[in-house]
Amino acid sequence: MAESRRTFLKQSAATVAAVSLTGCAPGEARESAAQTDGDAATAGATPVTLPVETLRAIGEAVLPDELGSDGRERAVRAFERWSEALEPVAELSHPYLVPEIRYSGPDPRPGWAAQLEGLEKECGSRHGLSLSELDVPGRRELLARPLGEAGSGLGAPQNADHVALALMAHFFGSPIATDLCYGRAIRKELCRSIEGAEDEPAPLGAAP
Repeated sequence: MAESRRTFLKQSAATVAAVSLTGCAPGEARESAAQTDGDAATAGATPVTLPVETLRAIGEAVLPDELGSDGRERAVRAFERWSEALEPVAELSHPYLVPEIRYSGPDPRPGWAAQLEGLEKECGSRHGLSLSELDVPGRRELLARPLGEAGSGLGAPQNADHVALALMAHFFGSPIATDLCYGRAIRKELCRSIEGAEDEPAPLGAAP
């Protein structure tokens, strides 16, 4: 019953919006709304792919040196997998008996891809090099202005104003980042047995 009511409200809202914006009759409005939904589904079927080399060049500049090259590569790959699976404007979970339905924001990936392309163009213009060819201090210098304009703090990666912030937010929310922060094998979000649950986590690199 709740699902039927939700579907009815969504369809009604789409029809009213189409009529108010286009002046279509109700039947025409439904056809227009269906066409719009179809176009959106088609557009969503081809997610934006972030430039691979540029993203890795960003990772070398903003992810912790303690990760090493292999660790940074794993972090960037994890971000890419998360990005590819990201579903924009998706219905968010809400507490039981709360009638308000909330949705996630629009797709951030087109903007992120444009930012990476812009960084490559700026790097080529200023240094005659691609971002991956520029040394790490030079990359950080290029990132200083856009990151300063994007504001401070790391929230949910999908809400980040800049792709470098999204990459950092995704990594620093991971179990690996927690382990590095405390220097202990805390293994956040991983299942463990009851045995030894009260023991202090072992230092990183310690033999099991």
